[in-house]
Amino acid sequence: MVSISLYVILLSSLIVLSTGQEKNGKHHSTEEVFDILDRIHDKCPDITHIYDLPLKSIEKRPLRVIIFSDNPKHHEELEPEFKYVGNMHGNEVVGRELLLNLAEYLCDEYKNGNEQIQKLVDNTRIHLMPAMNPDGWEIAVKNAWNSTKPNQFKDIETMLYEQGALDWQVGRPNANGVDLNRNFPNLDEFIYAYNHQANHRNNHLDLETFVSLTTGTDCHDQAYQPETVTVAFWIMQNPFVLSANLHNGDLVANYPYDDSANHLQMYSPSPDDSLFQQLAESYSHTHLKMQSPKKPCSTDVFPEGITNGAAWYPVCGGMQDFNYLASNCFELTLELGCQKFPPGKNLPSLWDDNKDALLNFMWQTHVGIKGYIVDEDEQPIHNASIKAYQLVNDNWKYIDHDITSNPKGDYYRLLTDGSYAIQVKKPGYESQTKYIKVHNKEHQTNAQQVDFTLELLSAERQDLQRMLKHYMNDKY
Repeated sequence: MVSISLYVILLSSLIVLSTGQEKNGKHHSTEEVFDILDRIHDKCPDITHIYDLPLKSIEKRPLRVIIFSDNPKHHEELEPEFKYVGNMHGNEVVGRELLLNLAEYLCDEYKNGNEQIQKLVDNTRIHLMPAMNPDGWEIAVKNAWNSTKPNQFKDIETMLYEQGALDWQVGRPNANGVDLNRNFPNLDEFIYAYNHQANHRNNHLDLETFVSLTTGTDCHDQAYQPETVTVAFWIMQNPFVLSANLHNGDLVANYPYDDSANHLQMYSPSPDDSLFQQLAESYSHTHLKMQSPKKPCSTDVFPEGITNGAAWYPVCGGMQDFNYLASNCFELTLELGCQKFPPGKNLPSLWDDNKDALLNFMWQTHVGIKGYIVDEDEQPIHNASIKAYQLVNDNWKYIDHDITSNPKGDYYRLLTDGSYAIQVKKPGYESQTKYIKVHNKEHQTNAQQVDFTLELLSAERQDLQRMLKHYMNDKY
């Protein structure tokens, strides 16, 4: 009887090791990442879907994503979409492993009947990309192995568990030597120029209008990389509402803008500065160490564990600001620890530090308002502009960043608590304004629903609207 019990215990341990390796401190190769995603999908087929972005990395590795949702293959109206992107810098690997842990956790807890996780997954479409720069990861590992002393470690897996990779630069860029977080279109330049105009674009700055995908950014003389191009179109073509980009090198939640008007180190607030601060604090305050006044990484001090990007150091051509200016998506950059490629044996404690923060940040997809925009025949209106005015000291302050409605007429506008006038505009229709109060509740699963029905303009009013538009375009 004792031997049988011992056999059961050993077998149980082997099962844990084989199904939850990422929780035991192992760094996973790209093929192992894909195997884990496949295994999670096999375990939770009803709430997961796996897909690859259209373009591969320089060395032909897929950029793979796993979705969690009660209807994972399709966007559902009034269900916001969220994404996490890990390993954009190939040698910054904690996000890569955390997203594997997170995927495993969401699957297991959903199956185990965890009501909070079931509510999150049933009401949110969650996209997890563990590795945006798989080539850089391979380069970092190969360099670390070649740099070790003879016979110091018996194999690469042991080296990664005991030491990780120590070089702060090798593996950071992609296989062409390009830093992907300096390779996106520099839309900050256009928004800063537009801000001097009375009638200006403030959202969905169009790539095709301003830049050619063959020439590279204006701040870095490097061609756009396939990883950048495919992620850029992924961002623009999906109705993402909220996102985070997972990095390493410090411990802080970073928010837009990442660049200033003159590429100088200075506080550069976006029109949604207070909202971005709240989003950043939703992560830093839930993380076990991020808001601590004792900084383990450097001399930088980050009150509340957050920072405006350009106030810390300016980044030109970054993915964070691209999300905000090219789509409806609000993105943060999360720095998850001092070591870029820490020893695998440290990964379990890093998961403990970040687990609740990762979950809490996903819940922020449900703050603010959402709803439908339709015409008098209840047909959806696509690409309507949603303008938000906040009541501040008895004055209506325009938040100079509109979002737009999706093809099915659904929209999502993240907002802090407060009183707002929400105006919806679409050429050819009468604009409509509604006055609302936003009171976000912790772990709510549905933002307040505010719907709009727009009436068609008369022919005379449409002619007047066109004349006014031409006048404003000529003037500005």
